[in-house]
Amino acid sequence: MKQKRKTQKPQSSEKSRQKQLAKQIQQLLDERGADTLKNVQGAILEEKIESPEIQEALKYFLSCRRGFLVRPMLISLGCEAVGGRTDLIPEVATPLVLMSGGMDIHDDIIDNQKTQESRPTVFGKFNRDVALLTGDALLFKGLISWHRLADRRLPIRTFMKMTQMLDEAFFEVGDGEALELTFERRLDIDPTQYLHVVGKKAADIGVLLQIGAMLGKGSQDQIEALGKYGRSLGTLWVLSDDIVDIFDFSEMKRRISKGCLPLPLICAAKDPKAKLRIETILSRKPMSGRDHKRLMRVILDAEGLELIKRTMKNLAEKAMKEIENVYINSKLKLLLRASLEVISQI
Repeated sequence: MKQKRKTQKPQSSEKSRQKQLAKQIQQLLDERGADTLKNVQGAILEEKIESPEIQEALKYFLSCRRGFLVRPMLISLGCEAVGGRTDLIPEVATPLVLMSGGMDIHDDIIDNQKTQESRPTVFGKFNRDVALLTGDALLFKGLISWHRLADRRLPIRTFMKMTQMLDEAFFEVGDGEALELTFERRLDIDPTQYLHVVGKKAADIGVLLQIGAMLGKGSQDQIEALGKYGRSLGTLWVLSDDIVDIFDFSEMKRRISKGCLPLPLICAAKDPKAKLRIETILSRKPMSGRDHKRLMRVILDAEGLELIKRTMKNLAEKAMKEIENVYINSKLKLLLRASLEVISQI
């Protein structure tokens, strides 16, 4: 008989460590993203938009500041890692934040994601059409702003190479999103196939670090290593979200009704007996709080989290090896430690 496990409440020492780690990450985000945030706000607010709905949606988008900080932070760390200067980063990061913001809004529409981190998304606060048009506005503004960089201080060869890398990454991310649509509400997904798709969706994280390394005039080996590190880091972030989502009743309801099921649930369903129990629970509509607790018990009993934990640790070890030969990697290691924090609580 398998020993039943449950998520342990963090001890005081663990809570202190978690708070310190969260504080370090937030400080890193604020330090590396503040100038880009100002640029993004200026770029959006300078546009003359008559529609009050789109004006309000764009202002609400600007209030979701954490998403603006991640991308310039990654570019900055990629540049710093190869010993480069970071003065050009806000100018380069601004159009990337705009484009990625537009893609994120469209992705929320596809996933029917109306809340994130206990806060309504643009799609959740406004209607579908307003969210779609707001995403379009951000994409167009970002693309135009990006191509204006060719007239600035960037060497044309560097700019063209970066553009090519972004083109390939965005199409790979889009391909991953499209493949994920075929996973909707399916328990019969091979975990390896799931991880392949997640890796595609993490392509842009790798490219952001590579762009930073290119700005810092890193070697080709360093640029490639940071790209691999970034893809592993992005994959870790998605898997962390999957773990968090299975403990969140409202998020589990959303993903069960419309979306890709979390990987721990898919892994648990590899056990035939567990699959039968899961199918029985999922057949009950709407899912109740008691059903959610039963589902969690099945996942834990079937060791649906164990494969995820091993996979995440292996990804972190692989990413750690990739950055051994860059000049400054302490903050890159910090991001890896933070991405594994969720499994330390299970």
